[in-house]
Amino acid sequence: MTNEQATRRYFSVLIPGVLLFLGLSIGLKLAGSTALLPDALKPVVALVPAALLAGMFWAHWRYINEIDEFLRSIQIKAAFVGLTVVMTIATAWGYVELYVDQVPTLSIYWLNPIYWLTYAVAAVTITRRYGDAS
Repeated sequence: MTNEQATRRYFSVLIPGVLLFLGLSIGLKLAGSTALLPDALKPVVALVPAALLAGMFWAHWRYINEIDEFLRSIQIKAAFVGLTVVMTIATAWGYVELYVDQVPTLSIYWLNPIYWLTYAVAAVTITRRYGDAS
């Protein structure tokens, strides 16, 4: 499989997944705040976006395995940067919440968009630094 085919296949899963994820996230927030969802159903329905997120990570995993080793290296480095930032923020803010009185909590929900934004910036930066082989 060529890099272009792998990229096309990746985006054919990722883009619908992201759109469904965002749509469900917004819809669930609106439905939950207007009492359209029964309380007993909320925990179950709240897991649906997480399943979509798992699908997006699976698509990324498949993409990384289908591209050549140069682009794979860029993807793995970018993913590592994203994970490093997320784990650092989570750990640091956890300690702040543990030892500082009257500090606002950081919802764990925000770690997902922080990861993807950091990953995207890192992927672009690393690609510009080393070039693009495709």
